[in-house]
Amino acid sequence: MRKVAIIFPKDSEALFNKDSNRTFGGASVQMYLIAKEMKTYKNLEVFSFIPDYKKIKFDDYKRFNIIKTFREKDSIFKKAYIIKKKINEIKPDVIIQHGLTPFSGILAKYCTKKRIKFIFMFASDKEVEGKYQSNGKKDYFFKILLKNAVLISQNNSQKEYILKEYNASSIIIYNGFPVNKKPKNKYNVLWVSRCDKLKNPELFLDLAKYFKNKSFVMICPESSDKEFFYNIREKVSHIKNLKFISFVKFNDINKYFINSRIFVNTSDYEGFPQTFIQATMNGTPIISLNVNPNNFLDKYKCGFCANGDLELMKKQISKLLGDRKLWAEMSNNAYKYAKENHDLKKNVNILLIIIKK
Repeated sequence: MRKVAIIFPKDSEALFNKDSNRTFGGASVQMYLIAKEMKTYKNLEVFSFIPDYKKIKFDDYKRFNIIKTFREKDSIFKKAYIIKKKINEIKPDVIIQHGLTPFSGILAKYCTKKRIKFIFMFASDKEVEGKYQSNGKKDYFFKILLKNAVLISQNNSQKEYILKEYNASSIIIYNGFPVNKKPKNKYNVLWVSRCDKLKNPELFLDLAKYFKNKSFVMICPESSDKEFFYNIREKVSHIKNLKFISFVKFNDINKYFINSRIFVNTSDYEGFPQTFIQATMNGTPIISLNVNPNNFLDKYKCGFCANGDLELMKKQISKLLGDRKLWAEMSNNAYKYAKENHDLKKNVNILLIIIKK
């Protein structure tokens, strides 16, 4: 039996405590789903390394083997000591991490020393440049990470960039979700993301004001830039057709995708957004301002990319809302795409092949 340790990002509290309203990211969700799915395999013993949150209370508790590590306020040296101690206690064969941290390169090197396979999954296009997604700062241990980890890319551009810039190979594994039957009865225009400037939430407000007779829903948890969040929230109060939600629990988020006719993304860049997968698995076409990983919106005809042109984006939204036949075609294409490329079981099976090598 192989032991697999999954290291969760620091912003994972709301996944393990349903009373928590803290913002969580796509990397946390992906690790949660992978850990839960891997627990069903009898030849694996899966451990979930999470920060030492004060309260653990969630519905899937029996399907997780929780290992509490450091407290979030601990010094970087204490955090490193505790992680090392937990690894030595459990002696995993494989460690998986999703998202670049100051620990990633050092941890990868330590795993090589201990003959532990370290699998690193990039969380965004910014990370393949060796920069942290949160602040854009350079990771000084990035090259150490590249040399000591099995690298997982989210899309073709990430894979090609790593190969060209660092001569490092990676394996593409798309983020996955459990894909069920495609729902019906959709009406909202939906936007879901953290309130970061690179996500351009103010552009969604402009779209809501432009389409005054349509129902818009914005799920926008605050980020570290609280002033920016409060500014966006204040502007929303003057837009009557826009419902603003500052936080939605993990188990409740899917119903918003179920009820949405279109999903809108206004980010400057992403990797392969978790929200894109949630949209397609519910048959919700996507209209994106800039982000179109692997050109899949065009290739699979499940949405539009405006290539940075907001006026074109307005025309695309108008066209998709007004043309029922086109919407039905793109909705079916989106669901089919998700089923073929993002089914959680298929993607975990790819990880299992890597684990067994």
